[in-house]
Amino acid sequence: MEQALRLVVVLFAALTAGGLMVSWIGLGRGMSRLSDSAHVEFHQAANRTFDPCMPVVVALLGGIFLAIFSQGSHSLSAKSAIAGSVCDVAVLVIALATNFRINKQIARRSVQSPPDEWAPTRARWVRFHVLPAHFSLPGLASRVLACPVSRCSVVGS
Repeated sequence: MEQALRLVVVLFAALTAGGLMVSWIGLGRGMSRLSDSAHVEFHQAANRTFDPCMPVVVALLGGIFLAIFSQGSHSLSAKSAIAGSVCDVAVLVIALATNFRINKQIARRSVQSPPDEWAPTRARWVRFHVLPAHFSLPGLASRVLACPVSRCSVVGS
């Protein structure tokens, strides 16, 4: 059971990192090339279906799980799990303080007439997608290190 939970933790860390990288590289850059009204319309539609917060929360809880069940608090596994959780906290703090606030502002915008201050808002949204994405990658690497291969083997190994 512990092995399955460890694999789930790594899976959610991978989903978090993947979702944030897609958001930064794919969505952010692609959306910055759209007209103002098209950007607002697409952003509103995407926000209803794409929210990486849940995988981050699950990965954070998983990091705590890995730290608790690691062999000794000074082991590489425990230190890696704690480092991954620190990365997840950074992702959550940055996202909640910046991106989610901007997403709420955009959700209330009129598609037909974006406000005059739209360009700086769009630039801030793209800029703040870089930071969580960069914290999620070491978070994923930490989860992999916290899950020794011999203890997280595939069923039947």
